Amino acid sequence: MLEEGAPAALDGEALAVFFRIGFFLGEDTPFAHIRALPPGAVLEWRAGGGETAHGGGSFTLSRRRALPLRTLDLPRTALRDGYIELFRQSIRRRPPPAADFVVPLSGGRDSRHILLELHAQGHRPAYCITARGLPPKGDEDVRIAALLAGALGVDHVVVGPPPLPLREERRKNRITSFCSDEHAWLMGVRDRLQPGVAALYDGIGGDTLSTAGLFVTPALLDVFRKEPPERIAHEFIARFGSCSEAALARMLAPGLASAASREAAVRRLAEELEQHLHAPNPINSFIFWNRTRREIALAPFAVLAPARTVFAPYLDHDLYDFLAALSVDVVLQGNLHDEAIRRAYPAHAALPYESAGAGAAAARQVPRGIDRELRAQIAGSLPARLMNNAFLLSRLGVGLLAPARIRWMAPLQTYLGQLETLGAFATPDRKENSIERTLSV
Repeated sequence: MLEEGAPAALDGEALAVFFRIGFFLGEDTPFAHIRALPPGAVLEWRAGGGETAHGGGSFTLSRRRALPLRTLDLPRTALRDGYIELFRQSIRRRPPPAADFVVPLSGGRDSRHILLELHAQGHRPAYCITARGLPPKGDEDVRIAALLAGALGVDHVVVGPPPLPLREERRKNRITSFCSDEHAWLMGVRDRLQPGVAALYDGIGGDTLSTAGLFVTPALLDVFRKEPPERIAHEFIARFGSCSEAALARMLAPGLASAASREAAVRRLAEELEQHLHAPNPINSFIFWNRTRREIALAPFAVLAPARTVFAPYLDHDLYDFLAALSVDVVLQGNLHDEAIRRAYPAHAALPYESAGAGAAAARQVPRGIDRELRAQIAGSLPARLMNNAFLLSRLGVGLLAPARIRWMAPLQTYLGQLETLGAFATPDRKENSIERTLSV
């Protein structure tokens, strides 16, 4: 849209959130005049209303998001069995269209459930594929995925980490329209899928809807239940923020730092959080409709777009309605997804999952050569408009940068440098994101 002439003014409030927690909220994008389509939106074209280069008329955009309010009141065994049956139904509704379909395989639950159910229904993928992680992510995915693929007799392809991580970061930013701080590690999978496979099965939404994961803890739930949205926003940033306020203030140019302040982040985050506080699981509801929908979804539907069809079994309407109605207390009582997989596929119940502590050594590392790549990138970006030039110059004059600093600085410097090449500029004004909006063209 920028290449077609859309204004390149940045949305400071949206970026304030993105810089701190790594994903955009609602329909926000980095740009004040560009919005994402809401879930379940209706976009209506009406002819007339003036002559333009494209003939004249207007779009009316109506937002139709409905958050679940009912909570399932069933015994845990019934919930487990319901999960099993609805997932089987979802796979039956999405049979492979041809033999050359692929299952990206990790060491977790979502892709395992998909592969085991496809196998149970007689569908054998052409291969499973796993990407080696870039530090701080370790290689547990490769080890566990190989065990599972071997147990089922399925070919397993492993793609290595990119030799130039920041080059892949730049590619990823373009592909995801600058809406994700993740997924660069998947670029090797994208290249392996070229020129395209018939279908790909992705596990988006599975654990987010049915497990506690990283975000749902008794302590954070207590904050969600007792505190106002602004206090919840402060706590969420404190727990999951990607860098310190001091570091961010040093990195950003003064105008952008002011527009993307912590106060702006708290204000926007509180606004979105308030919409989820009455859901059966308010934490996972917030995560699903924001992080999952706006960031994680960019992996299967943008980065892995060489696949001609992407199936997302956990987003089946019946299965989604079931999982979204699980109470937060059910989720905290234990891993319902583990229970469903063990019950449905007892022959493979002994296969391990990735170990939470296995990546500890990798967490202290950075990709090889990234320090040199970052320095060259900084030198090429000067003078910068969105970044603090004094800070960038100071990075060129020191020795080897500490891994912790590189991990947050390298992707952010890459991101801001690319925005500058697009002509982006900071502005204190935020374009209102109304529920009903008419766009004249």
